[in-house]
Amino acid sequence: MQLTVITILVLHLALWTLSAALSHKAPDWDNMEELVWAGSLEWGYYKHPPLPTWLLYGLLQIFDRSVWITFFAGQLSVVLSLWMIWKLGCEFTSQKRALVAMLLVSVVAYFTVRGVMNNHNTMQLWSIVGAIWMFYRATRYESYRAWAVFGFFCGCAFLTKYSALIQFATFALYLLVTGQLKRSSTWKGIALAGLIVLIMVLPHLYWLTQQVSGPVAYADNAMRPLVTYLDSVKDISDFLLTNIGRVLPLVLAAGAVYGWTKYSAKKRNPRVIPTNIATELAKSDRLFILLTGIAPLALTIIIAGVLKVPLMAHWATTFFVLFGFLTLWVLPATGDNGLVKKTIAVVLLMQIIGAIGYGYARGPLADKVGRPSRATFPGAEVSRLVHDEWKKNVSIPLSVVASDTWLGGNIVTHLSREAKVLIDGDYAASPWIDEQSAKRCGMLIAINKSERSPDKVDPRITALMEKVSVRGEVSTPWTSKKNGPVVSVEWGIILPQDSCLNEVRSKS
Repeated sequence: MQLTVITILVLHLALWTLSAALSHKAPDWDNMEELVWAGSLEWGYYKHPPLPTWLLYGLLQIFDRSVWITFFAGQLSVVLSLWMIWKLGCEFTSQKRALVAMLLVSVVAYFTVRGVMNNHNTMQLWSIVGAIWMFYRATRYESYRAWAVFGFFCGCAFLTKYSALIQFATFALYLLVTGQLKRSSTWKGIALAGLIVLIMVLPHLYWLTQQVSGPVAYADNAMRPLVTYLDSVKDISDFLLTNIGRVLPLVLAAGAVYGWTKYSAKKRNPRVIPTNIATELAKSDRLFILLTGIAPLALTIIIAGVLKVPLMAHWATTFFVLFGFLTLWVLPATGDNGLVKKTIAVVLLMQIIGAIGYGYARGPLADKVGRPSRATFPGAEVSRLVHDEWKKNVSIPLSVVASDTWLGGNIVTHLSREAKVLIDGDYAASPWIDEQSAKRCGMLIAINKSERSPDKVDPRITALMEKVSVRGEVSTPWTSKKNGPVVSVEWGIILPQDSCLNEVRSKS
């Protein structure tokens, strides 16, 4: 069975990675942001903790800097989390039924179309599921080894995104409801896990204290309260409606499997009415699934409602990881072999249709109809055009591109690893750029002047453009549609000083 699970996950990884890689000329904004950050290892970045960027940095050392790596990284987090979901299910039900739950949750949008988005939400999936799995083992078996690994996963989750605190609150709620806080062994386990978390996050926490502005300020700004409770109710409604849509594929898949299974059972013996699978689970396991599975979403809505915190739909990425197990309250406890085969058939069909449809709509179809999107953005061509302008005017390699994250990332991705982005002209947000060296060795400034550009130009970039010695504009078709939209990029060059030119020439 384990070989079957691994085969399914490898196919999932390949299907969605290829779907995005073959259809996208450029990645989603979040993917590009990670590519830009992964040019350097830091203890933190101006918006988020460092772990996802470190992991992408490692992949880039193996595969070089390429757009497809970001899709692969996102889906690698997805399949690791799915594998651990299956392992968790094997703790309280059969391997085959655990596989059914894993397959059904795999069609949730956060594992498919949004699973190719290499952002901190997607990259938190594996650590959150790992923490849930080890928490189950730690509380069930009173295993200090499980508590230790639980601490490791919690540390990884926190170093990915601070929203892990919601999941930690869920664990605390479970311990409170089940009375396990009365056990001394539980407190010893918590102490062990807490010590491991502290050791893991301490360097990042120290880094935070050195920042005038950083992830905490960014999070505080993102959660600035709404004006009225009516605004909050509307915001929560939008949050829920969007996420219902993203979970809907699971509902449809479970409904198809349920109907097919009931039809087959009725044909075999119409007098037998099978019970649902959940009735065969231990009462404590049912409580674990329900409380641990639903509490993160419930706590988030309660906190948002009370504090009027605005919610972004994708913040719920990790909230549905156990929802596949909720189908055990619906699926009949009939023959496991038939149930697995039916689930594989339904899910495989949905996955193939979803991946092909997603890739075609985002790539060839959008290109054909002339839709100017990030996926159709001709990043490689734009990079070539502005780099040609640099080479016409400067005799040393281009190492600094001052621009917004999206455009600058598209330019440097197709250059050497030495080329890095000065994000919005902000040295604080770009610690990989030495300010004195950049001023001495020059830089290229790029502004997206396209009519359909979705990104605002930071005043610091405009100010840098006023200091250039030479400037111009390049353009190229955004899509293949005749008379379609055009990408226009204004470029400017701050020429390097003679001292830098002589230094580079002497080294070469």
